[in-house]
Amino acid sequence: MGRHGLTQPRWRNAVLTLVVVLIGGAVAGVAWFTVDRLQQPEAKCANPVVLNVVAAPDVAPVVDKVAGSLNPEDINTCYRVEMVVRDSSAMADQLARANGANMPNVWLPDSSVWLRRAREKGATMVPDTGSSVASSPVVMALAEQEASKRGWPQKQLTWSDVLGAGGADLNVGMADPSVDSVGVSALIAIRAVTTLTTDPPANNVAILRKLSPNAASGASELFEKADAKGQGNTAPLTAFPTSERALLDNNAKRKDEPLVAVYPDPPAPSLDYPYAVLPSAEDAAIAAAKFRSALLSPNIGDSLAGAGLRFPDGRVPGTPPADNRTVVRLLRPVPAPRTAELDQVLNVWAGITRSSRIQAVLDVSGSMNGVIPGSGKTRMQVTLEASEQGIKLMNPRTKLGIWEFSTELDGDKDYREVIPVAPLNEAIPNGALEKLRAIKATPNGQTGLYDTTLAAYQSARQNWEPGRINLVLVLTDGRNQDKKSIDRPTLIAELAKLQDPNRPLPIVFIGIGPDVDTSELAAIAKPTGGQQFSTADPNKINEIFFQALSRVISGKS
Repeated sequence: MGRHGLTQPRWRNAVLTLVVVLIGGAVAGVAWFTVDRLQQPEAKCANPVVLNVVAAPDVAPVVDKVAGSLNPEDINTCYRVEMVVRDSSAMADQLARANGANMPNVWLPDSSVWLRRAREKGATMVPDTGSSVASSPVVMALAEQEASKRGWPQKQLTWSDVLGAGGADLNVGMADPSVDSVGVSALIAIRAVTTLTTDPPANNVAILRKLSPNAASGASELFEKADAKGQGNTAPLTAFPTSERALLDNNAKRKDEPLVAVYPDPPAPSLDYPYAVLPSAEDAAIAAAKFRSALLSPNIGDSLAGAGLRFPDGRVPGTPPADNRTVVRLLRPVPAPRTAELDQVLNVWAGITRSSRIQAVLDVSGSMNGVIPGSGKTRMQVTLEASEQGIKLMNPRTKLGIWEFSTELDGDKDYREVIPVAPLNEAIPNGALEKLRAIKATPNGQTGLYDTTLAAYQSARQNWEPGRINLVLVLTDGRNQDKKSIDRPTLIAELAKLQDPNRPLPIVFIGIGPDVDTSELAAIAKPTGGQQFSTADPNKINEIFFQALSRVISGKS
């Protein structure tokens, strides 16, 4: 029995051996499987989508840096960016001409202004808005020496310090708003500066008139004009609107000629760098959405700082500039103007910079001798004063002629010429303003409106000039009183016969006082494509006159 107790069964040893072998094999198998999986290459994107992006020069460095950080072969990326740098104004024109062909997948202009301008020109595939990927306030760049004279840095300067009476000695430039979105923002800022003045329309136009000779097509031209050495006999600019980004760039390159940023109050529309996705194939649209997310990443601060841009919400990224020529506080971006406001400010600018041919006709009937209550002036006096101010604000190349009218001023004629049509830069030195001031109302004269209007229109039609805004401007305080004249239906019919769609010639009436029949003036102007502006209060003649002037000389009558 003792021998039986000491002996091990053979089958048990076999089982133990088998278990050890199986366990060891299983462990080895798991280890082999795990190592094999870890050594497998990661899945790659075999055919990355090409995302075509057109970017404005300001934001192109940011786009390039973010695009360069992407791995197109990453299965989660699977696209690469091909960028073209293009001026925003030129790209808006290109999209309008393309009519949907050869478009990029993404357009990044410097302002939403260009999205709206492109749509206005017929590029309806362009969205009205886009996601802002950066921002830059529009500022007035002021020579540091001039800023110091005006109390900077102890005083925070405003645009009124530059454009008001205190800036009369400055040579101020302007960015052409027809090709530069900075100019559009400047127009809005200037209008805000003049809002609280005694005569906002007149003062707004006066400032723009001062700036227009120094208009430049872009920032680089303005900075060149501000060079201390000047160009020839041209005095260097001492102030001009630009973006904060461009000013920072200038100060980094020209440390001996730094400029101080003067911020508008209230703020003007900022450059907002909208990310506009254009109609694309599905794979490109997906890539566009991914790239937009990359550009909006919170980690993009270094890229924005390197380009002198702010975050879309107006924060300054990275380490703020060491000097105090720009402000580093949060500046909430102001949206770009909508189409209606954009048209309005551009119309005013176009009128100032574009020359016209104006046949003006002034009412000198007896009622113009009426004294305006509370002013001590007659209707004639305020009309002449408003006319003179308007003339001074017109483009010097504008051609202007002036008639006066009542009844039987020249034999049977109700009208006569006071100043023949001539360019203002010739007429004014030859005494045009003195002749204007000498006009007097006829004590017993009536209002010969119909015959005069037709005669003035016939003369303007006969002398219509290409390349100019041609129009007839009639200022009156009453309705037709000449019983010998043609009637209104005949006048309207004759005006209709004289229309030529290739040679527009609107009549613009400015009605003064309570006796004006506004519906009649509107009916007469209608067949010519013109309109009437009237006020029952002659004290408001300036306001109405400049409203009409800014409208008609822009070609938007």
